[in-house]
Amino acid sequence: MEKRMAQESDRISLLPGHIVDEILRRLPIKEAGRTSVLSRTWRYKWRYLPHLWFDNQCTWSNGHGQTSQNLVKIIDRVLMLHSGPIQSFILAHTEFSNIRDIDHWMLHLSKVPVKQILLLVCTLEKYKIPTFFFNCQHLNRLRLYGCSIKIPISFEGFKNLDSLYLQRVELSPYELEALISRCPLLTHLVLKYLPGITRLNLEAARNLMELDVRGAFQDVFGVTNRLRSVTIDIIENRQASGNANSGNFHKFFRNVHNIQILKIENYSLKYLAQRIPWTLPHPLVHLKHLSACVDFTSVKQIATVICLIKSSPQLKKIEFQAQDPKNQPTARTTEAEFWKLPCHSCCLEQVQVVSMRNIFGIEPELEFMKFLLTSSPNLQKMVIQPSAGIAEGKLLRELLQSRRVSAQAQVTIL
Repeated sequence: MEKRMAQESDRISLLPGHIVDEILRRLPIKEAGRTSVLSRTWRYKWRYLPHLWFDNQCTWSNGHGQTSQNLVKIIDRVLMLHSGPIQSFILAHTEFSNIRDIDHWMLHLSKVPVKQILLLVCTLEKYKIPTFFFNCQHLNRLRLYGCSIKIPISFEGFKNLDSLYLQRVELSPYELEALISRCPLLTHLVLKYLPGITRLNLEAARNLMELDVRGAFQDVFGVTNRLRSVTIDIIENRQASGNANSGNFHKFFRNVHNIQILKIENYSLKYLAQRIPWTLPHPLVHLKHLSACVDFTSVKQIATVICLIKSSPQLKKIEFQAQDPKNQPTARTTEAEFWKLPCHSCCLEQVQVVSMRNIFGIEPELEFMKFLLTSSPNLQKMVIQPSAGIAEGKLLRELLQSRRVSAQAQVTIL
């Protein structure tokens, strides 16, 4: 009887192993360690956690500058007592500042078959990646923020790496190219705000399928036709002369024949729109989703958007976010100028869903939406989200009164 009662009172010890693993996986690492007091069965379970995640939930700021020291103690203890394989090591505490302690953690990881490393360094001083870090030959995912990289001469590459994410990382153009070229399985590449990097050579990234570039890039070349998803967010490079960004990015579209998703964010369209033809020389025959941030007061940007739509026969869904006209140059596109474009009579048979966000209700925006309604015979839905404080009444009346070539097209204003 007593044995039966003891078993019933200790049901937590009788949980299946995969349930225990799932519970531990969902707990912050500090709380997972505390489960050792629950029962003998749970005592050492946390030591076999494959994913070690150290973020702001591990230790909170106490207002006395002890956050970093407490986190160092936690990580030191976890690595010292850990018994199982480590699949991922995530350091993402935004208040961590003892960056010199990272070295001995990386030394530990370089001796085990870790598959994923994420380092988020938010201090003014960049964390210098140590030479022995490049011994982590089992890595398949690497994400670095706020670091500095020097590629050692002996580095032969991360042969298993398929995902690389670098943000605010200091390295030379040569080292970036060397790193990319020595990752033969790389399929996913994200590069954000790399100081001093304006040209991106991707010739060696033969298996690249997803590309996300943000910063003062003037040239991206060597891309292969395996790319499926591209995100572009170009900021102005004041040191560049003329329209350096625009001319080279125009060439970019010659080599992305198989792209399925294209996102042009913030002011990137300004640089793409300098010398765009009415149709691309090589159509984007697989593009299904286009997202762009547009200055609807710019004839060039409107023409660029329409060029991309016309050049994409499989494009079903398009999303636009309007830029605030108050932040644009004083020159404005008039209605007459807009309809001088030869694209006003084209037929966009492929378009089915249109989303328009941050709409200010100005005339060029309305004319563009009317153009889509009168040029898209298979349009099913147009969803419009006005900018905060913009009255919906006039916008709705204008669109409801406009002609539509699709009998099934529904216009919804959120």
